Amino acid sequence: MARVVDGVAAQVAAMIAVWCRRDGDVEALTLDAFDALDQREDVSVIRVPEFVPAEAQLDCSVAGGYRDTPPTLVVTQSMSVRRQHFTLLHELGHHLQRTDLTLGEAVLMHPEPDLFEEAACDAFAARVLLPADMVASVLGAEGPSARSAVELFTLSNASRAAISVRLAGLLTSAGVVAVLDETGSVTFAASRGGLFPPRRTSDQTANPLVRTMLERRGEGGIVTRNDAHIRYSTGGTSNTLYGQAAWAGDRMIMMMVEEAAPWLSYSPPRDGTAMFGKMQVEEHPEPKTRTCEGCWLVKHPAQFDIGADVCKECAA
Repeated sequence: MARVVDGVAAQVAAMIAVWCRRDGDVEALTLDAFDALDQREDVSVIRVPEFVPAEAQLDCSVAGGYRDTPPTLVVTQSMSVRRQHFTLLHELGHHLQRTDLTLGEAVLMHPEPDLFEEAACDAFAARVLLPADMVASVLGAEGPSARSAVELFTLSNASRAAISVRLAGLLTSAGVVAVLDETGSVTFAASRGGLFPPRRTSDQTANPLVRTMLERRGEGGIVTRNDAHIRYSTGGTSNTLYGQAAWAGDRMIMMMVEEAAPWLSYSPPRDGTAMFGKMQVEEHPEPKTRTCEGCWLVKHPAQFDIGADVCKECAA
């Protein structure tokens, strides 16, 4: 699941600058990323039916992968066209960070390099698919909300996942923006602050907001509740959250925050919102670096071939 991580905004700005220096057209990516990238000679795109080749797999929040030799972006065709574009741009984010020295150093110097790189890829894809002027046109004075999420889905070619990442980054308090299917299971979630998102495929029907949305499916409109919560796979729940949700096509987009809900005139912190249960931390272990058994240096996992105990430099 995606998280908004410190330093990601600056990294995304730097990624866009690198792309432009390589004669890349950001607007062309926004309009049709596949067409724009198919014309490139420095990176290739391949589409696969339902799986990602093992040599291209990453611990991604998307169904795709990046192969560094030769640089190749892998996208699963079984997804919707909107989601394929989000995945393609996410993998382009990996390519940029793996092939530019400054971007790569920013990843390696971050306290949580895996999480940072992944979050930057999500944010880069969302930023390209949802330009600032488009987002500003729907936010108005209200700010991020279920209404603005649905409007962005209508106006753009962006997937609901991209919209979730984009709006999560605009929240002013700890919160989650999630996409759920018609059974109340999570298909994607993005978070900001100390609130961990629910896992993909997790059942959220115990959440009063989700339950109300399922009961009103087909009726349209926006549902607002102040007793929402996240159900974690450990059996525990988050603190009580302010929530709002709406249907965007056949999927539900749900936004929940601890305080300062943009759609409410008054939403103060609840008792205990500064304290987070241990079960949340255990469910999302921090990403780790790896130590090469050849040179015994601590390195990013991407510097190792899959299953290898020594880094690529030592193996060469």
